[in-house]
Amino acid sequence: MEGRPAVTPRQGQVIELVRRGLTTKEIAAELGVTQRAVGAQLTRLMEKFGVPNRAGLIAAVMSRLAIGMPSADLARVYEHAPFMVAVTLGPDHVFSFANRISAEVSGRSAASLVGKGVTEAYPELDPSFKAALDETYRTGMPWSAERADVVWTHPDGTRRQGKLNLMFHPLRDAAGRIIGLLHIGAEP
Repeated sequence: MEGRPAVTPRQGQVIELVRRGLTTKEIAAELGVTQRAVGAQLTRLMEKFGVPNRAGLIAAVMSRLAIGMPSADLARVYEHAPFMVAVTLGPDHVFSFANRISAEVSGRSAASLVGKGVTEAYPELDPSFKAALDETYRTGMPWSAERADVVWTHPDGTRRQGKLNLMFHPLRDAAGRIIGLLHIGAEP
């Protein structure tokens, strides 16, 4: 199983704030540094973790934290995150967790997603996303899309279109076997 790259104490602080969903401006204010300094730290962190964007950084960090994390703890930590967080298990990509934002994007409640496969929960899912899920599960290689075109159901029932940075990251058991995927979606 891959280890977590070594990070400085400041990078650890930045990771924690990104994981909580803070913007670059909010991180700078929290740490008392410039936005440019935060941007530089984020660039170095994305290079260390081998990811292309913040969604990828969140996924890389969360996938390492989520191993062995009981679902109640996962829900407590990420239910109100300001970005999409979902976990699917097995090759059929059955939801075991979906936070509030993931549910809103689907136009369904989080409880109605849990226990359903991705294609059942999202019958309109673009086949390329399903192929990416399958490939990530099969190979263990994370997948990301910058500014992907997505369509979601707004809580008022209307269909909306927009752009998201998406990341599918493998989740492994203690023996290193892939057991599921972490899904992260964040605004660009």
